[in-house]
Amino acid sequence: MRVTGARLPDISSNARIKQYPSSLVLQVANAPIFREAGWECKRLYDVPSKGNAKDPERSAASARARAKAAIRDIALCNRFTHFLTWTLSPEMVNRYDAAEVGKKVCNFLKNVSYRKDFSYLVIAERHKDGAIHFHGLCSLGSVQLERATNARTGKPLSTERGQPIFNMVDWKLGYSTCIPIDENYERTCNYLTKYITKDSEKIFGKWYFSSRNLVKHPRTELIACGMDYDAFIEDNPRLPIIPIYNDVKMVCLQQPLKEGETK
Repeated sequence: MRVTGARLPDISSNARIKQYPSSLVLQVANAPIFREAGWECKRLYDVPSKGNAKDPERSAASARARAKAAIRDIALCNRFTHFLTWTLSPEMVNRYDAAEVGKKVCNFLKNVSYRKDFSYLVIAERHKDGAIHFHGLCSLGSVQLERATNARTGKPLSTERGQPIFNMVDWKLGYSTCIPIDENYERTCNYLTKYITKDSEKIFGKWYFSSRNLVKHPRTELIACGMDYDAFIEDNPRLPIIPIYNDVKMVCLQQPLKEGETK
């Protein structure tokens, strides 16, 4: 930890670049909310304690936006191989009981990550009837798959885009599908974040589960002296504006890297 003796303008900015293995993302905010890595100082914008937000709806939207950003960071900083969906069998677990589901799923994840080198980034979601199920990205390690088949015809199942669908043999708590991720890796990462919607909740007190062996944050580079936020959004009117808190907001512009290119 560095000693906080520098002037705030010297260690903060309203713009930064996040560096992923396959892309760069320029983030520009309307306030100097980013600070140089390693500096410990007060947050550059005020966030009230839980339950005391002046605008609870906007606060919830900000929390979802932060969760989506964290999930996307993990997804893009690593290279998962499969997209999974897990449902829960009522014979195995009360799929409406978050405490029971959380305990069994966490035990499963600990076991396969330790014993079978399974890496994961998993989001929990409720069906309309309240039953919990999961979507996520994973790298299998030594976890076994078998081809999913049509129960009536016995023919192998594939997605509409021709990707083979597998079942995860090690998932004993219900039904599973596991689909190899194609060349559209980033589209799959973005698709995962869409499971956090306006109606989503922190079912287990957190938005997602992720294994410990993952890279959680991209490299970041602060842009000295910042950028003109209003001019930037005027030049890029199609970029979505992301709420941070109250009047603090941000836009992001992504630039893909060519194979073998680094910044």
